[in-house]
Amino acid sequence: MLIMRNFSLPALLVYFLTLLTPAPVSAQTTLPARVQRPASSAVQATKSLLDVAVSDSSTTYLVFGGPVSLVDVGMANNFLVKIEGNAVFVRARRKNAPPTPLLIRYGSRYWMGRLVFVNRPVLQLYDFQRDESLGVAGTSSAGAAPENELALDKEEAKKTAVEGKLSQLRKAREEHQAVAVVDNDLVLSLANVRNDKDFTYLRFKVINKTNIDYNVDFTDFQLVENAQHKFLARKKNEARRPLAPSGGAPNQIIAGRTTGYLTYAIPLYAATEHGYLEVTLRELNGARVLVLPVPSRVINRATTI
Repeated sequence: MLIMRNFSLPALLVYFLTLLTPAPVSAQTTLPARVQRPASSAVQATKSLLDVAVSDSSTTYLVFGGPVSLVDVGMANNFLVKIEGNAVFVRARRKNAPPTPLLIRYGSRYWMGRLVFVNRPVLQLYDFQRDESLGVAGTSSAGAAPENELALDKEEAKKTAVEGKLSQLRKAREEHQAVAVVDNDLVLSLANVRNDKDFTYLRFKVINKTNIDYNVDFTDFQLVENAQHKFLARKKNEARRPLAPSGGAPNQIIAGRTTGYLTYAIPLYAATEHGYLEVTLRELNGARVLVLPVPSRVINRATTI
């Protein structure tokens, strides 16, 4: 119940008018800001990377206008990569590998594209020898990257030094015959290992006891860590680090009923006592695959060359 006392009628009218009048909006009250769309001139279309078709049943070849010194694959575990002079050879490790970026340094320049798996043999050469038109069969490509002004062209000198040390290793006496694997009448063993400040130099012995030549297509190197597992227990979280070979002759053939040697240089990387280097030889025209685990202690204690 409203109790009013000592109020005249004019005063009451003024009081009620004051209640009915809306309060003024403060000058500091702000409205929600509209989302500003950039002008069409400010939007720049990004060129898509060139798709490079890769299969698990054939090898894809990329040729550049200078010596290739670096190949970086986003999902390295899904692809095999080999460098030979101005060329890069790529093959998928498994079917339906997801697309992944590919960065290649040749001379003092960089090129970037994308590896895309196709479920058929790839019979195509990606010829990038002309810098002004990095594309397939002379067509232009958006995969071209600008020149790297900071790169130093010392790759030829480094390659010469690596090949010189591999030549020394070929003359050494075999030292590690116990590190070996036998499969399909083929014997793969570690003959010698050396280190310098940049690379690990490896010499392998291959005994071919069959009548069919063994043509080495890919030699794959992976550093494996956390590979130990307890008795009747699950394996720990295993980690793999691909190591691309930086030296060594490509497509080496070990004729039937003969013994041959393979030499490679890989980037120096110190593994733990529980790690090892997994070396995989893959045949060009066949399915005979040799996998040799090299204990980390053998590499870590190797003589300096």
